Amino acid sequence: MIWWKILGVVIAVLLALFILYALFQESSQKYYRKARRLHKKGEQAYIHREFKDAEEYYQKAEAARKRARELE
Repeated sequence: MIWWKILGVVIAVLLALFILYALFQESSQKYYRKARRLHKKGEQAYIHREFKDAEEYYQKAEAARKRARELE
């Protein structure tokens, strides 16, 4: 009976490690998603005539796209 508990704990730890790895690994898809969100924020700032903020969002989006291209 104790072996089942140990096996359950080991499986839970391995599952937790796999989930953490998937969440924190770098991938081009994550950076493209981030770039898309930043670009949309830039568009909204531009619509509200906050041109300096919009330019900053566009620059951050371009940096995210560049990083995504490097990871491909």
